[in-house]
Amino acid sequence: MDIMTALATVSQSIKIAKDLRDLERDLDSASYKAKMAELYTHLADIKMALSDAKEALHDKDREVQKLKDQVDALRTGDICPICQMGRLKTTAVKEHPTFGVMGHQEHTLTCQNAGCGHSEKRKVIPK
Repeated sequence: MDIMTALATVSQSIKIAKDLRDLERDLDSASYKAKMAELYTHLADIKMALSDAKEALHDKDREVQKLKDQVDALRTGDICPICQMGRLKTTAVKEHPTFGVMGHQEHTLTCQNAGCGHSEKRKVIPK
C-alpha cells in the first residue's frame, strides 16, 4: 500500500471516528459495534501502510548509502586487490609503449596502504 492510499484510509478513519462521536445515545449497540469494527479495519490498514512505507524508506536509505559509497570509491580510487584496505592512486602517467601512437596512455597505480606496496600498470584511453 502506498502513502496516498494510507492517507485516504486515514481520512476515512477520521470520518468514521467523527460518525461514532456524533451517534446518538439511543443507537442500538449492533450499529455501534459495526462502526467500531470498520474503524479498527481502517486503523489496521493504516498501520500496514505505514509499516510498508517505513520499510521502503529503509530500502531507499540503504540504496542511497550504497550509491554514496560507489561515488566515494570513484573519487578516491579503486580498492587494492591485494590488501583490500588501501586505495589505488595514479602515481605516474606516460605514453603507452605499444599504443601510444594512437593516444593511449599507461597509468601506474600504487596502493596507498603503507604496508602493502602493491603497484600495477593500466592502459588508459583518454577522453
